Amino acid sequence: MDESRSRSTTSAAVTTPKLAPLLSYLDGLTGPMDLSVVERMLGELDIARGDVASSCVFGTKGYKRNTISRGEWHELVCICWRSGHCTPIHDHRASSCGFKVIEGVGTEIRFEQSSSGLICPVKTTRMEPGYVCVAEDADIHQIANMQSAGLDLVTLHLYSPPLCRINTWKYAEATVEACEQDGAAPLYD
Repeated sequence: MDESRSRSTTSAAVTTPKLAPLLSYLDGLTGPMDLSVVERMLGELDIARGDVASSCVFGTKGYKRNTISRGEWHELVCICWRSGHCTPIHDHRASSCGFKVIEGVGTEIRFEQSSSGLICPVKTTRMEPGYVCVAEDADIHQIANMQSAGLDLVTLHLYSPPLCRINTWKYAEATVEACEQDGAAPLYD
């Protein structure tokens, strides 16, 4: 076992003892995590914002990823979101993901790629505290804190292997056409 990884995980387990079983599982990985195991472990995890206080740092311009533990086959991150913060629309490329809402209410929007190559929203999920999600690498989604100003969102995310690259998408750019009232040609034929 890599000594620096062991120190990192041990340090995280000491500062966040409730994460010790999860960190032990992650530290033992010799390949990608088993999503059914991660879903069960996250579901059973009784954790509050105070339990990850040392990794609970908010960004000023957008959401902030705070690494708790990272090894060859995993990355454990506490993500902190102020109202209005959101990810780009993205996938996880070659990494699977599992996450749990610790505090606040998040929104996940799932997308599918159309035959034209554009993306289309297909599902929106309100994520209450305790909500757990696991997903394969090809899932396209966006996470956001759409709560009122002053209400934070804190989530715990696992990636296996560590998230190094993502694909991002944007909606097709729309243009606004002005039309004149009297006798103007129609906007569309």
